[in-house]
Formats: sequence, C-alpha cells, structure tokens
Amino acid sequence: MSSFERELKQHVSGDVYFDALHRKIYSVDASIYEVEPIAVLIPRTKSDIVTAIKIAAQHHIPTIARGAATGIAGGCLGKALIIDHSRYLHHIEITNFREKFAVCQPGVVQDSLNKLLAIRNFRLGPDTSTGDRATLGGMMANNSAGARSLFYGKMVDHVIGLELVLSNGETLYFEEIDDNILQHKLKLQTTEGHIYREVCRIRDKYRDEIIKNFPQIPRRVSGYNLDELIKPGPLNLCKIITGSEGTLGFATQIKVNIVEQPLHSGLCILFFDSMSASMDAIATILQHQPMSLEMIDDQIIKRGRESPSMRGKLGWLKGDPQVFLVAEFQGTSQDALHDRLQSFASEMKKQGIGYDYNCLLNAQEIGYVWNLRKSGLGLLLSKRSYSRSLAFIEDLSIAPHQLPAFMDKFLKYLKSVGKEAGIYGHVGSGCLHIRPYIDLRDPDELKLMKKMMDDVSDLVLEHHGAMSGEHGDGLVRTWLNKKMFGEQIYQAFKELKAAFDPLNLMNPGKIIDGPPFLEDLRLNDQTPISQVNTFLDFSREGGFELAVDLCNGNGLCRKNELIMCPSFQATQNEYDSTRARAQALRSMIHGTHAQEQFQREDLHDVLDLCLQCKGCKTECPSQVDMAKMKTEFLYQYQLKHGISLRNRLFGHLSQLFVMGSRIPRLTNFLTSNYVARSLLSLVGVASQRPFPKIASKRFSNLAQNVISKIPKSSKGKVVLFNDTFTEFLSPQIGLSAVKVLQKLGYEVIIPPWKCCGRPLISKGMLPQAKKQAIELVQSLLPFAVQNLPIIGLEPSCIFTLLDDYPALIPQEQLGKLLENAMTFDKFIFKHVADSQLPFKFKHHLLHAKYHVHCYQKSLEGSKYITGVLKAIPRCDTSEIKSGCCGMAGAFGYEKEHYQISMDIGNLSLFPSIKYTLPTTQIITNGYSCRSQIEQGTERQALHLAEFIAQNIE
Repeated sequence: MSSFERELKQHVSGDVYFDALHRKIYSVDASIYEVEPIAVLIPRTKSDIVTAIKIAAQHHIPTIARGAATGIAGGCLGKALIIDHSRYLHHIEITNFREKFAVCQPGVVQDSLNKLLAIRNFRLGPDTSTGDRATLGGMMANNSAGARSLFYGKMVDHVIGLELVLSNGETLYFEEIDDNILQHKLKLQTTEGHIYREVCRIRDKYRDEIIKNFPQIPRRVSGYNLDELIKPGPLNLCKIITGSEGTLGFATQIKVNIVEQPLHSGLCILFFDSMSASMDAIATILQHQPMSLEMIDDQIIKRGRESPSMRGKLGWLKGDPQVFLVAEFQGTSQDALHDRLQSFASEMKKQGIGYDYNCLLNAQEIGYVWNLRKSGLGLLLSKRSYSRSLAFIEDLSIAPHQLPAFMDKFLKYLKSVGKEAGIYGHVGSGCLHIRPYIDLRDPDELKLMKKMMDDVSDLVLEHHGAMSGEHGDGLVRTWLNKKMFGEQIYQAFKELKAAFDPLNLMNPGKIIDGPPFLEDLRLNDQTPISQVNTFLDFSREGGFELAVDLCNGNGLCRKNELIMCPSFQATQNEYDSTRARAQALRSMIHGTHAQEQFQREDLHDVLDLCLQCKGCKTECPSQVDMAKMKTEFLYQYQLKHGISLRNRLFGHLSQLFVMGSRIPRLTNFLTSNYVARSLLSLVGVASQRPFPKIASKRFSNLAQNVISKIPKSSKGKVVLFNDTFTEFLSPQIGLSAVKVLQKLGYEVIIPPWKCCGRPLISKGMLPQAKKQAIELVQSLLPFAVQNLPIIGLEPSCIFTLLDDYPALIPQEQLGKLLENAMTFDKFIFKHVADSQLPFKFKHHLLHAKYHVHCYQKSLEGSKYITGVLKAIPRCDTSEIKSGCCGMAGAFGYEKEHYQISMDIGNLSLFPSIKYTLPTTQIITNGYSCRSQIEQGTERQALHLAEFIAQNIE
C-alpha cells in the first residue's frame, strides 16, 4: 500500500478504491476516450473532499471531479484521483420560491431538483437531454444548456453562488459583489485577494482581444468564459468558474436561480425532404420566437424505427422525411397554445416551408418526440458494427443565420471524404451534433479523423463559430483552443488557470495544455480485441466482443426511474450500473487470453447485483443486453469454479416442485419450519423469505376435469403454455385463464408440463437449460405448425421462449413457435373491439392498479394489459409507475441479496401499493412480483386472468 493510499483511507470517511477494476470502471465516460485514474474516492461529506484534495496535493497527484460522467468530450477523465460526488452528495439544501433560488450539493440530479421545484410550478432553466442522471456539479462545470437555451440560456446564466475548494484545500465562496466589496477583496493578502486581482488584471489586459476573438454566437461552451468579465454590471466569478470543467476548483455547493414553468407548451413538427430546405427555414421560424427549435435527420429516424425502446412511439412522423424540425411554443392556456400552433403552421404552409407538419398538444406524444431527440446519440451508436457514429466534430456552434451556408459546405466536405454522419441539434441556437461513422481500429480512419478535425475547425473559423456549443473541450477539443481563440486569448486562459490553480492539479489537460487528439482513445488500431467461444449465440449482436463494446458510456443506466438499472437505483453506486459491468467485461475482451478471463472473481463480483431484468436490452439506446452477457459469463465462470449447491437447488427448482407435489402438505410443512429454514440458510438462502407453497393439486390434473366438461368449440383452438409456476404453485391462475378463454369461445389445449429452463438460464447452467428448452420446443412445435396461438401466463417463462431461446437453439429448430407464442395479455387484447371486451361483466365498480413484470415491460411494454383493463366497464385502473420489483426469481431469495431486493421494492413499488386503498385490487402477472408484493406490503396481488375471471358472469 502506498503512502497516498494509506493516508487517504485513514483520513476520509468516504469509499476509497485503488483496485484495478474500480480504476477500469472509472476510466470511461460517454466519450471516445479511456484513461485509467490513480484512485477513486466517493466522498460522504464536504470534509472528505477538502481532506482528499489536500492529501493529493501533498503527493502532487491531480484531482478530477466526476458526476454522472455523461459528457462526451472526456472532461472527467485523467490520471488523477477521481472524486465521484454523485452517490452521497445529492442533497437539496435550500429552496426559496419567494426569492427564486435553490442551493444544492453537486450530486443533485437535474430531474430530481425539477421534481421538487415542480410542486410550486418552478424548474431549473437548463434542461439537458441527460436530465434524468446529469448532476448539477457536472452541469455547472460544463456550462450545460439543453434544448430550450433560446428561452432559458445556459448554466452560466443561472449559477449565482459557488462554494469552491481550491487545489490547496482552501474553500472560498463566490457570488455577485458590488464595487465596494470588490475593492475590499482586491486589497486582501490572501488566496482570495490574489484571485480577484489576477482576474481583474486579465480582464483589463485582454479586453480588446476578448471583444475581437470571442465568437458572437448564442452557444459557445469552449475555453474559459472571459467574455462574461467584460459585460456591464457587478462582478461574479461564478461566471468564469461555470464552464471551467473543474479546472479551477471543486464545487461543493451550488446556488442557482430557478424559473417559473410555462403553463402550457406544445410542438409543431415540420417535415422536409432535404437538409438544405430545413436549414433555409430556420431564420423564418426564429422570427416566430419559439421556446426551442430542434433538428433531427434521417439517420436517427432510421435508428429510432429499429429500436425496441421506440416501438409504437413514432406515429407522429409523417411520410419519410430526410429531416424534421421541432418548434416548441408556449401559451397561457391550451386554447391560446392551440391557436398559436395552428397560426404558425398555417404561416409555414403558406410560405411552402416543409412538405407536411404535425401540431402536438398531447403530453404523451410530445414525450415521444423528446425521447427520440434525447436518445439521438445512443440510437446512432446502436449500429451493430465497429464503424460507429462518433463524437469528435459533433458539437459545432454557428450563428443560426449562417447555418444554411455552413451546412452546404460541410455536407459537400463530408461527401468528399467519403463519410456519412448522423446530424441533429439545437439549430435555433446554432448548435449542431454531427456524428460521422468511424472505425477506430482502422489506422487510415484515425488519420482521417485528425484531418477532419483540422478541416472542419477551419470551416468553423470561416463562419466565426466555435467547435463546442454544448459539451465543452475535454480531451477531444482542448488541443484546438489555441487555433480557435488565438495566441493572446489562449495566454489569458493560462493566466486564469494559474490564478486559481498554480500547481496545475485540478483536472489538468482540459481547456489548456491538452494531450494530442488521438491519444488515449478507448479503441485504436493497437487495441487487442479477443474473440471468445460462447455457449449462447451472439450473432445478432455481432459476437460477444461487439455485444460488450456496444456500451458507449452514455450512462442512461444511472437514471432513477423505469426498469434499468434496479441495482444502481438502490445503491446509487457507479460500480452497480450497467455501464460499469460493460466496462468490466470490456477489460476482459481488450486484454490477452480473454477466454481465461471468464474465471476472474472480480468480474463475477461486479456482475453479482445484475438482476437480469432485461431492462437494458430496450431502455439502453445502444441495446446493451447485460442479462444475456451475465448468463454467458456465469456459464464460463462455473466451468472453472464449479456450480454451488445453492445454484443447483435454484436451477433445478422445477424438479424439487415435482417431488414436492407428490406430498404437498408434508413438503410445505418441512420447508416452512425453523429447522428447514436454518438448513437453507446454511447454503445461502435468506431465512426471511418464506419458501413457495406447493399447491394441493397440480394444474394439469385440475384442468382436465374442467376441460372435459366443456363441449368442443367451433371458434377454434388455443394452447395454454403450462409453465412451472402455474402447474405447481398457482393452479388457480391456470383455471382462471381456462375460464376466460372458454368464455371467448375457444377450445383450450393444455400440453403436458415442461419447464422452460428459466431458473437454469439465470444461473448459467446452459447445457441443462438447452436440454429443457429442446424438450419444450418439441412439445409445443406441433401446435405452432398449425398456427395455433400459444398463450403464456407467466411472463418470465413465455419471454424465455421468445427472447432467450433464439440464442440457445438454432432458429430452424424453433420454426413457427416464435410467431405464435404470446402473452395472455396480448391474446386477450386482440379481442378488444370498440374499447370493449366480449364478456358480460358483473355490475359493480372496480378499482385496480397493476405492476408489469420486468421482462414484459422491457420486451412488450404495458400496452396490452393497459388496453385490456381499460376495456372492462366501470373499472378505474392505472399502472403503478415502478421499475423492477426486486425479487428477480431466485435473486431475492439469496441471503446476501435479500436486503437490496427489498430496497429495490421500496424505491417505488411498495410505497405505491401501501398508499393504495384496500378496496383497490393489485394486479401483476409475475409469480416473483406477486411474492415480493405480498412480502413487502402484505397485499395479495392477482394475475390478470384471475381478475377477469372473478368479474365475468
């Protein structure tokens, strides 16, 4: 242990990591770079930050602040002590609605602040596309803006006070000061006095150069904000600290002004058949003073149409546009807003702008448009190839009136170098996100990247623009700053940096003195990419190697809503995010002897809290399927380390149920008494969890009695997939489903029970799982060949067949099974006509709330169960806005996972149910979900089939 490590661990209360895996996890953000840090600190208090910076300075070790690491310029990467303020320092300390400000710790997430402010109809002005995970510390350091910067401006317009820790550990507070206070500070013989004297000297010395060389554009997020110093009015050094990328100090408290929400807002979307037509329209549209004006090109539209996360959410598109513009307007009422949108659209039509338009007032549809826009970066990176849409010239900022001429030249240049690019951005403020497709492994492509940076920066200078209008300099653009600003301004930057950080210890190499452009790339022509042999078929992903490399670091897995990622949502620890797991697996693939790396225990540890919920497969814009990769890893890991007794028990759960069903009463007694619970605890089963109760009779036996009494139907036949949970634990659900299907007029066929192999797959016991899968396929395939619907009641089982089997069994062996298998919800939804189901319901008012199983929510969504419940007359129903329940099959039964399983349930599911009236029925289709709800809330949840069966005559 080094003296630095020893001192740090001795004097801070936060979490300190020097191990190789944590350093690997913290070596990336959402950029194209990878730089391994010296160590990682996750501070619990401000005192931890001060102490750590002092200790680091004594050892001449730089420090870098890190929030959600969603930046795409490499701004939070470096050979330094990384201080991650996002896990613990996320408290909103003050909200003052009268004086319109909030005081926050740096780890406060933008959307979390906005949710609190929304209670009084306020919000933070800047609204980045990463608002569900971006921290205020990162937004301040980056000078973030977002889509509505036309209306709200950038962070520099909203940060009004800062507590800053300098590289020597000294803490200063900066805010607006009048001339009297300034004169006092200029006389101080302290660090603070020195900073004020230097800043004023730099302002006076370089005033003319600042006026001459700073771009006069709405969005410039590059260099230091020296232009703020020459604006009239009182001095506020927050203006130059904001946007400084943590190079001047570490912000431990941020005071921001807050703004009132617009009462009503809506969109007018204009569709174009060419880029040039859309660019020509910008100046005219801006005359109508929209709140925002966004642009999206056909590359993102195409990826959006291919993305599972966008499925069913693009109905607002008209035709096949090359480009569309989104103009946002506000109004004092819905009627006033409607009139304004229609007036704008009519004017556009009169002037021949766009081939069509669509005005949206519906909040859900508006949300779909913004989701496509916000997911633009990730969608472009979802391409299954090493030729990726990369961020290097992607942040250009030009005066809006110059965009037509600039874009015309740029597109011609792009064509001349043989490249395509995804293009989107905040065109109302002149900011463009341009993502050319580049293969970083190709040395010729690397040379072309450098040439493109040189050539495009020339073009930007020609149009008096900036290389960054949003994401800052970081590693990707710092090397260009001398060229973009000139020698004099660059010298002013160096002098400002020295005033705050004379030892160059705060995030060195950003804004000034940066490394060469092509240094420290995450991938390059020298990166070893090892191919590995896998049991599962990864051909859909382009191989296991590409499946791992799909993660671009955008950090959406750090959000605190929906499914992905339940373990991160519970712990708020980067180590427990999907991004961290992908980076850990990347360390294996980008090394030597990759096949042997599957045996690493540190990789097993970082994957441990992955619940295999499949949320990342659809919610991640790049469609990283961590559940599948964990399954493969467990299989490979167990080849060396063996399969534990507990995993064998859980994997072969269906066989235990078979044995237990022969003597159900005795089995239930034996598994519920203290001795049995103690024995199970010895093999790692949580004693707090009651073991599942075996039903007194198997479903297949009970169902034959019911089916035999029903005359053959002329409407047709359906096959009810008899899963393990229905067969042994919940036969009443199967009987309810039979009743409902028969009421619809179908003859119900129930094949002999076969386990789908889900427990085996989850535990990486793939040869055994494949055997069970083949048996089930052989059982169901004869019905599929007849095009009979195969209806699944248990989401985990039916989606194992639909989603996992294609990687386990060759496609030709699955035949028509995938076409005909479906959930119970989907089949019933097909019978909804004119918003009604063909049943006679009992005449009483129903209240229901429903929770959707992770697999179903991820792979199918909630539209079918929602549609079915809304078709029930006099049924007041709503979806519980929750993510994963936390049980995740065997996960919640494992001793070391019990508490986090309950913590996940407590995030939103349990509170929502506990505050629900007892007369409201809880519905969920997953056995794990029902068990978790019962144990976490003492409420009994029903399957949809039970709910319908109980309420029809």
